[in-house]
Amino acid sequence: MNLNWSPAQWLSVLLKYGIPESSLSGRPTACPVCGGKDRFTYDNKRGRGDWVCRHCNDGSPMAGDGLQLICRFTGLSFAALAREIEGGKPVCLVPRALRVAQPKPAMSGEAKAKRIERVWSRASPLAPGDAAMRYLAARVPGLVAPRPTALRLAAMDYRHEGVVYGRYPTIVAQFTLPDGRMATVHRTALDPAKPAKALIVTADGEVLPAKRNDVTAHPLAGGAVRLMPPRDGVLGVAEGLENAYAAYMLFGVPTWPCLNRVLLSRFVVPEGLGIHTLHIFADFDEVDPKTGKSPGMADALALAKRIRGEGLTVHVHRPMVRSTDFCDQWLTASRLQDIAGKQAVCA
Repeated sequence: MNLNWSPAQWLSVLLKYGIPESSLSGRPTACPVCGGKDRFTYDNKRGRGDWVCRHCNDGSPMAGDGLQLICRFTGLSFAALAREIEGGKPVCLVPRALRVAQPKPAMSGEAKAKRIERVWSRASPLAPGDAAMRYLAARVPGLVAPRPTALRLAAMDYRHEGVVYGRYPTIVAQFTLPDGRMATVHRTALDPAKPAKALIVTADGEVLPAKRNDVTAHPLAGGAVRLMPPRDGVLGVAEGLENAYAAYMLFGVPTWPCLNRVLLSRFVVPEGLGIHTLHIFADFDEVDPKTGKSPGMADALALAKRIRGEGLTVHVHRPMVRSTDFCDQWLTASRLQDIAGKQAVCA
């Protein structure tokens, strides 16, 4: 299908299929798919009806072209949409939310808590050589760290909108609130054959996120995945799991992942652990032209200001290179070390 349409043509097609005009202004607005406020932007930056939602459906970023947006909004398959656009037999264009005659009742907080406890209890502790340990060793070469009690491994079905897209080895991370309650479990689906995240693609060509939270039994603000115990009153926090391990390898600071930059900014130092110093390992994102700020750095600095106000010592760290994180920095350092070792042997 030829998608080399003018901006006016893209707007016309998207409006025809029911995308609200307010969502197509080019400014952050409510997402027509998940409904989240100020998280969706239609920018058409490649001339393909391009858009991004920073926190769509399961909490992960989502982006795509105009046809993917129509499919997600209406529930049409890509094939059905292509037939319609190319002049085939018309299909019903009722948005997905309106086509559900009897929506599933919302889960109670108690049911959500039981669900995440069930997922956690059915997963197994990590063991040398298992899929999780191989993945972490590939992402953070040379990793030597305390074996985490907050990570487990399970074989889990990957479900998306009621469809199972396969069964994958899955890292299950226990997300704990400051008061010790488990709020959710974060899942990373892994490739069954190689140490990498799983590539999961729908029949319409949509690439699904390998990393997702399960249901949330409690609000997540303040929590983290407690990878390792603080040492001598010192703790670090980072956005992602791999970043936390890379920061530990680079700085020797026990580090907890908060899963994303927003939750990092809302982290609360738990009481009773004797923590007096917090290291914040920020992602060094590109500057957002709309705000003039690097999102990862801005959230890290906001956390630092709040924690200093509580009387703790705070150190903020960022990678040396823009558009990288500490996992990138560790990989570079590891590769340079390998090159230096090989040169020494040759000499």
